[in-house]
Order: sequence, then C-alpha cells, then structure tokens
Amino acid sequence: MQQLLINHSPDLKKLQDQGYDILADGGYLFTRQVPYLDANRTIKYGSLVCLLTLATPTRVGKPQDHTIYFCGEVPCDTQGVALHAVINESRRQQLTQTIAIDHYFSSKPPAGNYSDFYEKVSTYAKILGSQAQAIDSSVTWTPLKINHSYDK
Repeated sequence: MQQLLINHSPDLKKLQDQGYDILADGGYLFTRQVPYLDANRTIKYGSLVCLLTLATPTRVGKPQDHTIYFCGEVPCDTQGVALHAVINESRRQQLTQTIAIDHYFSSKPPAGNYSDFYEKVSTYAKILGSQAQAIDSSVTWTPLKINHSYDK
C-alpha cells in the first residue's frame, strides 16, 4: 500500500525520486536521515513526521497545515544555538502507540500553507540540513539520491 500511495501521489513520488528517505505508514509520512546540528555543532540525523491527508485511498491531498514533527535532539544553527525560529515546542510525546516525537516545528510559508508534501518536507529538510551542510559540505538531506554522473 505504501508504494502504491507514493506512486499515485506526484509530490511523494518527487520526494522519493529526488532521494529523500520517505516512508508512508499509519497515516503519517516519515522523512528519515535528515541531517541537523546539535548544540555541540555535531552532525546528527533525525526524522521529520507529518500527518498525511488523503484525497483518495491511493493518493495524498494537500497538507492539512504548515507544521511538522521532528524526532531527534534540539536542532541548532552553526553556532550551536537552537533553531527557535522553527521550534514551536520541544517535549517528548507519543503521537500513536508506535510513534514518539521530540519537537513540533512551525515555519509558515508566505502563502499560509504548503502547496503539497514535497514543498513542506523539502523546506523543513533544507532548514535543518543547511546548518549541517555549512559544517560539512558533503552532507545531504537526500541520502538515497542515485548519482548518474560517470567519470570517463
């Protein structure tokens, strides 16, 4: 069912095709292996989690809002300062019996909501990942991207 949902949802398919490590499960979209910096400016990896809204049983609709959950330590900037501009709340909480999150983020786009899950996930991944990438340029938030360039 998961791959069917991804294949029939252009925004989820785009995330997958660009190398994001995504999983649709239990009504939630998980984006795993998202790099971020902790307070010691150490590169860590966490997961973004958001509620999936369905347009049909095999296709997602638009995101219900502009917020997203995060599993991981407090994400920080290159100076080791917490990213208070996006962190709405930090506390461990159970979303479901099997899903626990650590933070609740809010970064509202100018339009008020994200147009699709690609825009929402890629925006948050870049907010976190760009801090880690500033420390190590090889860091990527699209870890499954296949490199099609070949040396000749």
